[in-house]
Amino acid sequence: MKRIYLALSAILFLAAARPAAAQIVQGYTRGAGPVRIHYLEAGPADAARSILFIPGWLTSAYIWSAQLAYFSAHGFRVVAMDSRSQGGSTVVQSGNAPEDRARDIHAVVDALKLRHLTLVGWSQGVQDVAAYVDRYSTGAVKRIVLVDSTVSAGPGDVQANPAFVEAVLQHMAMYSRNPGAYSVGFMHAIISAPAPATTFMRLEAEFMRTPTDIGISMQMQDLFTIDRRAALKKFDKPTLVVASGESPLLDAEKRMATTLPQGRFVIVRHAAHALFFDQPREFDHLLEDFIQGRKIKEL
Repeated sequence: MKRIYLALSAILFLAAARPAAAQIVQGYTRGAGPVRIHYLEAGPADAARSILFIPGWLTSAYIWSAQLAYFSAHGFRVVAMDSRSQGGSTVVQSGNAPEDRARDIHAVVDALKLRHLTLVGWSQGVQDVAAYVDRYSTGAVKRIVLVDSTVSAGPGDVQANPAFVEAVLQHMAMYSRNPGAYSVGFMHAIISAPAPATTFMRLEAEFMRTPTDIGISMQMQDLFTIDRRAALKKFDKPTLVVASGESPLLDAEKRMATTLPQGRFVIVRHAAHALFFDQPREFDHLLEDFIQGRKIKEL
């Protein structure tokens, strides 16, 4: 397993909320099949608790830098992975559905020997977590966090939510015509907090590492091919649904939380879709309280 020490200066802004400097390393491990998964890691290898962060569509582990720094400084082992065909992980022409990424999650958890694990999925990562639980159940995890997305209703959304489907298809048309310009608009849409231009440039460069045709295919498979809502019945561990106060899916996320056997629901205000980036201090404290079993204020 290869590890290369990264310069901490590259993540100083994202890690502004950390109480102490943390050493972040990158590495590679086998995913499912021929895929090699790139990840960032921080914190003691023998920590009593670990967290695995799953990114959203066409974003990389880099976006979780503040969380890597904060939780490692608080004694957690923290890993953020690049999903297949994203960031530094292997690009594959087929096999990019959440069900394929679920197999990668399983491989990463096993290879890195993550224990007392909290699994955190954001956006597209929510579909990946649902697919993972559906296939492997929750034996390897202690807690689950779903960030600012609902589990896909698949083809049912075409009739139930036609405006949503139309909006997604319009965005895919814009993305296909000019992926570079789309990456700039996308990052400024999902992040509302001020950040250095270099941070956005890094995120946009990561976005562009995925070939456009694969990016479109991923979005379609995430949202419209499979109804994954039945998997929610298998979420038999404490599960926290964290929603942005600006999310157009806010009510749907709250309803989803009520269907979870041990679901809880919280809202992070004054934040766009990447709410953990916009409000890292609030998100990190919420997540830490949830993992430690402390009372959190639910809405």
